Amino acid sequence: MKLAIVYNPNDTKLLPSAYSWTYRDMLMAIIERFGPVQLVTKPCEATSIEAAAVLFWDVHSSHHIEIAGIEKHPAIKLEYFNDPHQKEQRGTYSSGQKFYKLGAEQRAERAKRRGVSTIICPFKTGYQRYIAPHAGDIKLAWFPVAPKNRRRKPSKIAGRKAEILASGHLWQGEDGFRPYDFRRWASQQPGIFNVDHSINSDTPCGNAYQAFLSLYAGALALCDVYVVPKYLEIPMAGCVCFCQMLEEYAGMGFKDGENCICVDQNNFNQRVREFLKEPARYQAVADAGRQLAAGKYTSEHFAQFVWELIEKQL
Repeated sequence: MKLAIVYNPNDTKLLPSAYSWTYRDMLMAIIERFGPVQLVTKPCEATSIEAAAVLFWDVHSSHHIEIAGIEKHPAIKLEYFNDPHQKEQRGTYSSGQKFYKLGAEQRAERAKRRGVSTIICPFKTGYQRYIAPHAGDIKLAWFPVAPKNRRRKPSKIAGRKAEILASGHLWQGEDGFRPYDFRRWASQQPGIFNVDHSINSDTPCGNAYQAFLSLYAGALALCDVYVVPKYLEIPMAGCVCFCQMLEEYAGMGFKDGENCICVDQNNFNQRVREFLKEPARYQAVADAGRQLAAGKYTSEHFAQFVWELIEKQL
């Protein structure tokens, strides 16, 4: 099956310097699964694309490439969207690279103009709220954000730091979208080892992040709205995952006390204290969490999902 991938090689999410390699890993897994693939990085005529399927890999809809006649090309067309709540915005990254990101309606309209039949998005509820009202007949294909499994034999809990790690964004949100209210609160509670986001510090990131996680007995996967990468990176690294339970996470097979520890403001401090008394007692929870995450939700599983998604439409 021949696949063409339209992407921006200078996308900050895809550079080796990216603080998270998740989207880079997912793209590389697709290339490996479908290889050889046709990579389209510059404006061109659609007639130059020789593929049965075209995937637009532009997670923030900030790559404004023009492909003349793409809407008439007979290939199946798919597009990947992250952050469905995203608003139209212009700015400059710390590297000096300027960006222009499209808002929800603009993203959906561009996909329709391209003849996209399927949008792949890792956040069901966000997609339904922000994208679906503008998407027309375009279908949603869901798969969670899928990290690469970098810790094939993670160490046991007894050999790790007897601490619960908190790391990542503490963005306050805007206009009613407040994804990290609980994370901000939890990161300041007793018994939590809090580190700044790697953007603001020398906290390991990218290729080194799972190794960094694996130093700790437990870690916090907290988001008020989405199953963000930490929900899989943490159990995949062999940590006990302290999670803010979301409907999508439960639907993926995660269960309180079995393969994760579910926390809220009412039980948080008690569950932290119980864990820190003897973290090694939670080894079975860590093992079960890793088995589920590494067994079903890696970047390689995502690539296979895309393969089967296209195969069904051919």
